Amino acid sequence: MSADASKPPLLGTAREWTIDLSVAVVIGILLGLMGPFGSFFNDGPAVRVAYWVCSVVFGMVLFGTLTRLGTAGAARLGFPDWTALPVVILLGTVLLGAPIRLFAIAFWPAVVEAVPLPAWFGQCLAISAPLVVGSYFLRARQVGPASARPAVVPSLKSGPSEATPSADAGNVLYLRMEDHYVRIRTEHGSRLEMGPLARVTAMLSGVEGLQTHRSWWVARRAITGVERDGRNLRLRLVDGETAPVSRASVAKLRAAGWLADDAD
Repeated sequence: MSADASKPPLLGTAREWTIDLSVAVVIGILLGLMGPFGSFFNDGPAVRVAYWVCSVVFGMVLFGTLTRLGTAGAARLGFPDWTALPVVILLGTVLLGAPIRLFAIAFWPAVVEAVPLPAWFGQCLAISAPLVVGSYFLRARQVGPASARPAVVPSLKSGPSEATPSADAGNVLYLRMEDHYVRIRTEHGSRLEMGPLARVTAMLSGVEGLQTHRSWWVARRAITGVERDGRNLRLRLVDGETAPVSRASVAKLRAAGWLADDAD
């Protein structure tokens, strides 16, 4: 088993996409029956439902992909993943609006061509924004209860097994946030645990280590050196990775003697 075999797919699991697309179909049917933005008068219910189902499914695929990529990218940069949502909504609205307009023109050419482009993209934004935000927070609520399960405690106390690499507290080299997961890197490999970084570090109270960044915790013995790039510092680790050091953590690490060589 490779060290990264337990990493969840960046773009989501088949189960997640099945749920997303099922929800999109239901929303599309409801919109088709309600006929928002004047579409109620465009055609019969069957045509409206077909249009809205196709539009919402296409939008779910687009926004679902952008949201997963955006939130993962924000987390890797050390920002809360929700900070990617405004960019996702604006970019997705632009990418969604053009093809959906062409699709609508195929159904109702005279009606749609009479709608100015600003109004059209405004309508796309009005539908997309609540769906993206609602989907994000629903997924966050699902992660929250799961992260409360005592999954980390037994694994930190257990030895190596065929199913997972050892995550014994004495073998932990560093922890790194990856979206809603914490990667536990040990001497024997790595694996992911769902939950916040603080909950996992709480299980390592007997290990000499410090949080160097909002998304990193590093054991003292995992450090092989310090790299400086202007005002930015990074810790070289035994496995070849480098851990970022936030400016807020510099004083704390220097007081602990971790940055004795950073002036070199």
